[in-house]
Amino acid sequence: MWIDNYSDDDEQQISGPKSGQITEKNPNNEKKDKCKCSKGCSKRTCVCFKFGSGCNSSCGCGSSCQNMFNSLEYFFGNEKKYSANPCFSSWLVENVKNADELKQIDRKQLQQHIMKAACYSDACEFDDDLGEWAKEWKQISNDKKLNHMQKFFRMLLSNVQSSYYYSFCREDFEQDNCTWHCVKCQECVDWREWHCGECTYGLTIPCSGCGGRSEMSNMC
Repeated sequence: MWIDNYSDDDEQQISGPKSGQITEKNPNNEKKDKCKCSKGCSKRTCVCFKFGSGCNSSCGCGSSCQNMFNSLEYFFGNEKKYSANPCFSSWLVENVKNADELKQIDRKQLQQHIMKAACYSDACEFDDDLGEWAKEWKQISNDKKLNHMQKFFRMLLSNVQSSYYYSFCREDFEQDNCTWHCVKCQECVDWREWHCGECTYGLTIPCSGCGGRSEMSNMC
């Protein structure tokens, strides 16, 4: 995806059959409650796998399921079932092939890598929950560190709504309302970037293909 240089002159020049209409189609909102796979679930053709989620009892895969995201409790704990956020999901797909390899990731090294990010201190300062986590981490006993580490991962790597997430694309903290990871483009992009449901590529406003607009067009 990319951002075109946009100006008032551009808006006057761009027209098309959908000019002025909202034509945005957000690929991140296409997640289904269950997959219809007959076996496997180890590729992006599985809708659960595609969106970083484990399969459930209502899915079609049954006992043949090989979805590595069934094992996310390794990162997020057993408190409840979480999905990986889009960026973490993409990173896992690039780096591991199955659940066994997922569980071989060194969680301590991953945590340290995230905490070395340039904007870690700023994120802790501006996000109260993350700041409180950082204070507790310095004081916590060794027997409680795993649970606290998993809380850290839940805040930054899961589908839980938070002010910040860790971007593996940019290797730094990103504000959730300024940046998003597109499951179609497989990269973190600016909030102004969007997909037009009438055309076939990433665009800004208005769409240079059909003249359509995004949901956020009035805010730009």
